[in-house]
Amino acid sequence: MAVNKKEFADRLAANSGITKGLAFWVVGIFWETVLEFLAEGDTVNVYGFGKFDMKTIKEFEARNPKTGEPHVVPEHKKVRFRPSETLAKKIEDIC
Repeated sequence: MAVNKKEFADRLAANSGITKGLAFWVVGIFWETVLEFLAEGDTVNVYGFGKFDMKTIKEFEARNPKTGEPHVVPEHKKVRFRPSETLAKKIEDIC
């Protein structure tokens, strides 16, 4: 199941004792700030969680799966997330 921003904020509010409105605001500001840093070309490293950065994907040829027609996907940027070792170990322990 995927968790949306509201559900995440509701859980944050329940776990921290702050209001749902404040939690929703904090989550929004957090992601806006991460995106600002990424847009500036910076890497965002959240200790114990992981690293967000931008990766440039070079132009490549792809095919339309329905028609089989080839087309060129232009060079573009993609957000990449790499989990920290701490997060990876916690996930292993849970699963």
